[in-house]
Amino acid sequence: MEQSDWDALKEQMASPWGFMKLKCDGFEIHLSQQTDSTKKSWSTLVYVDGYLKGAWLACNHRTGEPEHEEARRFYRKVTRALHTKKEIEFYQKVYGKRKAAEAQAVKFITYDWSWKSFNSLKKHLLANNTSITRINEM
Repeated sequence: MEQSDWDALKEQMASPWGFMKLKCDGFEIHLSQQTDSTKKSWSTLVYVDGYLKGAWLACNHRTGEPEHEEARRFYRKVTRALHTKKEIEFYQKVYGKRKAAEAQAVKFITYDWSWKSFNSLKKHLLANNTSITRINEM
């Protein structure tokens, strides 16, 4: 894709009703804005070949290795702490600092099909796809 295409995509995604189609290595990607009225924000949803399939989000939650190619190429990797701060404090009182530090180091990894930032979406698409072209709507 040329810089003018990226600029047009960024302009489209700057509004809460933006939409654009891309062709990435044989996959047809639909980028669509979704508004969240409770948080008063919006995010970009990534539809792969016209679908959002929950099965594509499946992965090994310890290592983050996705089971499907669609997750690796187009979806956002999310890493969270498995235990809350309150649980870590409890582990420290009951089991000691070493066990609490081990529990704190455990992370839960999953994937999400929404992106809050256009720049991070662009960076991810460029890093994981060799050919990206814009599909013009008639």
